[in-house]
Amino acid sequence: MDKGEIRTTLERVFQDVFDNETFTFSDDLDREQLKSWDSLGHIRLISTAEEAFSVQFTLDEIAELTTAGLFVECIARKL
Repeated sequence: MDKGEIRTTLERVFQDVFDNETFTFSDDLDREQLKSWDSLGHIRLISTAEEAFSVQFTLDEIAELTTAGLFVECIARKL
């Protein structure tokens, strides 16, 4: 899976987790820009992404995943 495919799948994950079908994915999107990306939203995002990509994030990775682009990079390393 290339980074474009990861972004497309991750965009659907974000749309599902944050219940926003019009959500536009960008690598620079961070928790400050998306108000529903709070601590509970982060846990849901991690869990849903792990399922979607059949990966597991470490505790250090979970703490560092603060932008959509970092999600893409981390997932790409794991696939």
